[in-house]
Amino acid sequence: MSALRKAMWVVGVMMMGIVVSAGPGTAEGAPLHFEDTDLTEPEFLDLTMNSPEFRDLNLRDALFERCNFTHGKFTNCSFSEVGFTQSKMHKPSFSQMTFDYPSFHTGSFKYGRFERIDFDGTRFYDCEMDDIIWEYSESDDLHLLRCSGTDWYLERVELRNLRAEYLTAKYGRWSHCEFSQGRFSNTDFSFSTMENADLRRTSIRYSDLSDVSIERCNIRGLKIDGVNIEELLRRAGH
Repeated sequence: MSALRKAMWVVGVMMMGIVVSAGPGTAEGAPLHFEDTDLTEPEFLDLTMNSPEFRDLNLRDALFERCNFTHGKFTNCSFSEVGFTQSKMHKPSFSQMTFDYPSFHTGSFKYGRFERIDFDGTRFYDCEMDDIIWEYSESDDLHLLRCSGTDWYLERVELRNLRAEYLTAKYGRWSHCEFSQGRFSNTDFSFSTMENADLRRTSIRYSDLSDVSIERCNIRGLKIDGVNIEELLRRAGH
């Protein structure tokens, strides 16, 4: 796509987004639909879309700044080195997606659903992530920095090399998740539950573990402040 055609396409999308943001009730207010499209280095600024649908979209080196998406649906799309800055997504749905080194900075992803997603080198900085659902996904080198949220539900998610720093995720439920070689620092998982979790080779530092209950777990090699808990329990007759 030439630079001129790409610029015209972006302007057209922004104009349609303005029309869509006016709301339903007119023919122009119908949700936008994009399918089987390849985009490289587009910029979306101050764009608002209600219920857009994106399918088979290959988005590379794109920038979304101060954008607002409501009920957006992304299916079988690829985001490669895409940047979201000061953008909000309310009730977005991501399914069968590939995230290749995207960055989400100072955004909001409330009531979002992530299903069968491959996260690779993904960064979330200072984002609000309330009531999100992650299912049947895997990630390598996912970074959650200064993010906050409540009522997370994660099921069968592989979080290899997860870096969680200054993360607040209260009232969450983590089921059948893998945290291989993860690092947690200054995190808050108050009132959360982890079931059938794999925390091998994971380190937790400067975190609040008050009132944590560990039951029926394999604690081989578990250490807290250098103390071998398995050996301590053995000596106590457990």
